[in-house]
Amino acid sequence: MAKKLIELRGIYKSYGDVNAVEDFNLYVNENEFVTLVGPSGCGKTTILRLIGGFEDADYGEIILDDVIINNLPAHQRPINTVFQRYALFPHLNVFDNVAFGLRNFSRTMSEIKTNCSRKYENEREDILKKLSDKKITKEEKNKLKFRLKEIRNQVKVDTSEEKYKLIEKKLAEIDVKYEALLKDIDEKIEIEWNKDDVVKSAKLELKEIYEKVALDIEKGESKAKALKKYEARIKELNKVTKWEELTKLERERKELIKNKNLEIKSAKSLMMNKKQIKEEVFEALKLVKLDGYEYRKIDEMSGGQQQRVAIARAIVNKPKILLLDESLSALDLKLRQDMEYELKEMQRHLGITFIFVTHDQEEALTMSDTIVVMNKGKIQQIGTPEDIYNEPKNRFVANFIGESNIFEGTYLGDKMVRFMGNDFLCVDENFEVNEKVDVVIRPEDFDRVDLDKAKIIGIVTDIVFKGVHFEICLDVEGKEVVLHNYENAKVGDKIGLNVDPYEIHLMKYNEEI
Repeated sequence: MAKKLIELRGIYKSYGDVNAVEDFNLYVNENEFVTLVGPSGCGKTTILRLIGGFEDADYGEIILDDVIINNLPAHQRPINTVFQRYALFPHLNVFDNVAFGLRNFSRTMSEIKTNCSRKYENEREDILKKLSDKKITKEEKNKLKFRLKEIRNQVKVDTSEEKYKLIEKKLAEIDVKYEALLKDIDEKIEIEWNKDDVVKSAKLELKEIYEKVALDIEKGESKAKALKKYEARIKELNKVTKWEELTKLERERKELIKNKNLEIKSAKSLMMNKKQIKEEVFEALKLVKLDGYEYRKIDEMSGGQQQRVAIARAIVNKPKILLLDESLSALDLKLRQDMEYELKEMQRHLGITFIFVTHDQEEALTMSDTIVVMNKGKIQQIGTPEDIYNEPKNRFVANFIGESNIFEGTYLGDKMVRFMGNDFLCVDENFEVNEKVDVVIRPEDFDRVDLDKAKIIGIVTDIVFKGVHFEICLDVEGKEVVLHNYENAKVGDKIGLNVDPYEIHLMKYNEEI
């Protein structure tokens, strides 16, 4: 069963007299790709900013791993954001842009602080509730405030102790790791130092070879030809006489000690060292298919490449949640479609929870495990892409996600519905007899039939070629009906339509949405 990672409970956020978000309730599971979709101004970016810590909610709770994080600053949350404009540093190259977070922030230290705060979270919340009670006495209020101060100080003490324990553990691990490596290389060096007899023997053999070469030259052979016969052996003997293996091992030993000192320094600060940062940056760039671009200037990168850099920078320090705010909107259509698939593959590979904001329905349907449809600060429907498309809850969802024909109808009972002057068999039945309903039929779900077999007959008023199909607009007794069909028509033609029961979707009638 999927584990709940983050939850928003009863969130309200307003800007002056404008309510951006009202009574917003949502939870997101680990490793899930969730998309918030809706028109401009519906509140989706506000939700993203509240999760990221860039805005504070007026009311409600944001809970991450069972801890309320409303008061946790953005930089201490295990959450990274890819902004619409990418927000890259133009004066830094690709490598330095991606490495920026690793050099300037310790995710480990942030997690220590969070874990230490977690122990007192319930008590702290209880104190804050009591302080909001107007009946509380001044003496009780002072006691509660003093306890809050004690909790803050205790969190600092606990954080310091946990930091010290972790550093000690890391230093011990480094000692164990390098003790084994240095022991192995020291044994090899000792063997090389004990090769005096081998070196003497090699020098003697070399002398004999050069004497033979000299004799061959005296006999009229060229120097090059005389040396050619012994070339491979001379190369082997030179390695021995020049202590090449010993020199190589000594160099490796120095490098090991240098790396050990770097890791010790890194462990004491709980930050990554240069070698670790380089490895992480190269790995992140490889993930976004930018290996080889490490030292390219940002202004030499295309829009798609810059977006990949922004993603690499966001994922390099392995956040639990990655927020993407309209991050594909600046790309051209083909590149945007390519990136949709790549983002989904990346999310599967990394195992990071993605929360994506877009107003593009196709993006939402293509990438998401779960879609949250929003309008006017409220959730209209939550579901899988298939559920949202095939089973919209109301007119807004039906119109916003894909194209829809919506008719006013009446449910007749026994899976029968009347609309457009005819009775149709359907599959929905959770309605009262004679209840008014909204009937949804997608443009691609109509069947084009002969006029004598048609239940709906319309006159063609407009035709648009969409590449894969024709979009045909029909006038049916004064109402516009849209048909997607592979067969063309002409303006003024009469077209007969029918529809299968499973292509008819009924919704509760709501004239306000």
